[in-house]
Amino acid sequence: MRKGSFYPHLALVNLTRNGQFYLPYLLSCGGTAAMFYIVAYLTKSDLIANVRGAAYIQSLMALGCMIIALFSIVLMLYANNFVMKCRRRELGLYHVLGMEKRHTAHLLFWETFLCALAAIAGGLTAGILFSKLVLLLLLRLTNLPVQFGFDISPGAIGQTIVLFGFLFLLTLLSNLVRLGRSKPIELLHSDHTGEKEPRTKWVLAALGLVSLLGGYWISLTVKDPISAMLLFFVAVFLVIIGTFCLFTAGSIAVLKRLRANRAFYYQPQHFTAVSGMLYRMKQNAVGLANICILSTMVLVTVSTTVCLYLGLGNTLDNLYPHDIQISQRQKNALTDADPAALLAQAEAAAAEEGRTLRHESYIIHSRVYWTLSGDTFHFENQQEGIEYTVSLMTAAEYNRLTGRAVSLAPDEMLVYTSEGTVPETFRIEATSYRVAGTLDTFQGESRAMISNVPNAGFVVADDSVLSAIYAQSGGNFTTYLDCYLDCDGTDAEKIAFYNVLNNTIGAANDIYMNSRQLSAIDFYSMYGGFLFLGMFLGILFLSATTLIIYYKQVSEGYEDRKRFEIMQQVGMSRREVRQTINSQVRMVFFLPLAVAALHILMAFSMIRKLLLLFSLTDVKLFALCTVGTLLIFSAIYALVYSFTAKTYYKIVRST
Repeated sequence: MRKGSFYPHLALVNLTRNGQFYLPYLLSCGGTAAMFYIVAYLTKSDLIANVRGAAYIQSLMALGCMIIALFSIVLMLYANNFVMKCRRRELGLYHVLGMEKRHTAHLLFWETFLCALAAIAGGLTAGILFSKLVLLLLLRLTNLPVQFGFDISPGAIGQTIVLFGFLFLLTLLSNLVRLGRSKPIELLHSDHTGEKEPRTKWVLAALGLVSLLGGYWISLTVKDPISAMLLFFVAVFLVIIGTFCLFTAGSIAVLKRLRANRAFYYQPQHFTAVSGMLYRMKQNAVGLANICILSTMVLVTVSTTVCLYLGLGNTLDNLYPHDIQISQRQKNALTDADPAALLAQAEAAAAEEGRTLRHESYIIHSRVYWTLSGDTFHFENQQEGIEYTVSLMTAAEYNRLTGRAVSLAPDEMLVYTSEGTVPETFRIEATSYRVAGTLDTFQGESRAMISNVPNAGFVVADDSVLSAIYAQSGGNFTTYLDCYLDCDGTDAEKIAFYNVLNNTIGAANDIYMNSRQLSAIDFYSMYGGFLFLGMFLGILFLSATTLIIYYKQVSEGYEDRKRFEIMQQVGMSRREVRQTINSQVRMVFFLPLAVAALHILMAFSMIRKLLLLFSLTDVKLFALCTVGTLLIFSAIYALVYSFTAKTYYKIVRST
């Protein structure tokens, strides 16, 4: 064999011989490369760039590229470290046989090059083949028109090659640094190196408990959606820190406490299990914490995106209860609006377009920002108290909308609040009023999609009361005429009619219009993109979880093969040994799933408030999506464990 082909040939032989380590590694790298190409392709595809809603999708896909790129670094370094750890004895043997470190480095270069070539080429091939199918799925989720044709994105190919070429270079440098620091004898006898009993790190365990409880406390006590958004990543950071600390230090502290309990420890079924898990947790705590965090990420991303998508109809009903809304801001807040003229224009346009208006209604209300401090409402320049978005209307307008016959004195009001309560006797600046009754709903309340300000509604006696409030506000007071229309026809016909209205009525100053059907296109694009990205990232996180579980099963198998021999030598039967070790493995591997379920339970309240930012108020739907995601993920987790356990049993039975 020629000298130039020796190292490539030996590298290929090594990769083939260590297939049980490298095959999952290459599959995960290639799968991640395929995912990255597909998401990068979607950010650049001309097939969706010119349709309405594409901006939402391509922005989300760009975010997905960043997440996959960052995640790929962690995943590849973890998998590479495990593979090289399993090959320590092999590398030590090369040194004993006369190879110098520079020769081994040359061999590692070719192994990395072949891995990079296989993973990047395979990933790009799979990504290109499945890109059209994924695009069709995305268009289906977002209700966008199907675009025919097949294209390949050279830019996405270049990004994929650069990213994963850099990552493989990073793994090579990591391996070379590890090689340079290693000693041949230590590598050769690494499998026989004894393990010391893990020390109890009480400070680390206490830090983990405090961090975890701190994250839970933030989640359970956060009061409003904006605060939840601002504190979400703080809570996530604390929970991640707490999870790693408790798995690495807390688990050892608990096991040592159990061992200190003589009545519990010195029993056959407990003695072996506790001692075995004590050493197992020292070796595998970080991996188990990774599994727990990844499992939690799968549960959060999938459950929230599925809930947003399934609750989209509810969100549209909350924000856009009618096909068309026309909102006219009055130039003079005390001038009576003219709804008849506005509705007459809409009816004339409908007649010209052949549309029939099935429902016409209007609301005249005023809006202002107040801050409730004690028993007094101040205008928005106040810094203390509860700030409200306040809508006001006269008793006459309220009676017209509800069909009631309410009569109020000048110092009486009907009051509605979405949060908090108003004192029975209150003041607006210096003027006193009293609550004549409370309302469960208010027709003029704000329907803002993202708002940190609760709503309040007041029904006042007449225009004179509004005039007095207007005078106190210093002009910071606006009156709106909101007209609501429903018409016949398909969604496309309703959009066409809206465009006609927008070009006529909407051309006037101080008029704002929106269409439920056009807004639905934007919402489906955004929420469908969320769902697609959530499912895509869920698959990525699940793949990483599967890879870690597989490598841990392999690691457990080689360690337990030696324990089989030792435990049989001290008198335990082969059946007893197998039952003990299997029980330990199952307990350790399903512990991350139980902790992940606890994390999602504690995060439920905060995530529910975050969903309010998207006007999703259906708590029952979110609970069902969370429970359903947890059950499905648990089934997949158990299936993955069962599948990878076959590798474990194969290794153990070889004794």
